[in-house]
Amino acid sequence: MNKLFEAHGTWNIDSDGRVLLIEGTGPWNLESLQQSAQLVQPFLQRLKGSPWAAMVILHGECIYVPAAGQKLAEILQFESEEGRVATALLVNDCYSPNFAKEHISNIYDKGNHPYAFFDDIDLARNWLEGQINAVEYYAK
Repeated sequence: MNKLFEAHGTWNIDSDGRVLLIEGTGPWNLESLQQSAQLVQPFLQRLKGSPWAAMVILHGECIYVPAAGQKLAEILQFESEEGRVATALLVNDCYSPNFAKEHISNIYDKGNHPYAFFDDIDLARNWLEGQINAVEYYAK
């Protein structure tokens, strides 16, 4: 018998132009990641058809349980095929930013998805816009 667990972790999703804005407070389990996948669908529909990127700002205990980490890697692969070209991650507000970087890097590497960590939201935004513009330029 499958027992569903209560979702742990919170997500706020928005968009600004072709940048998906994701803000979350961890830790996160599989159920939380499944909820976020539902929350993000309307935004993905609007971004579909052209290159887009994600800015992810994380807070708290920034860790994914193993099943959630695996699911996130799968989501990253799928969204990359759907036009997601890069992700900027800000983990300054995590309890252990260095651990968060190592943990999240492992997941993004498994998802074979371009990413970078930033301390400054404006630098992150500029990098994302550069990634989107580069994809558009080379697609011509």
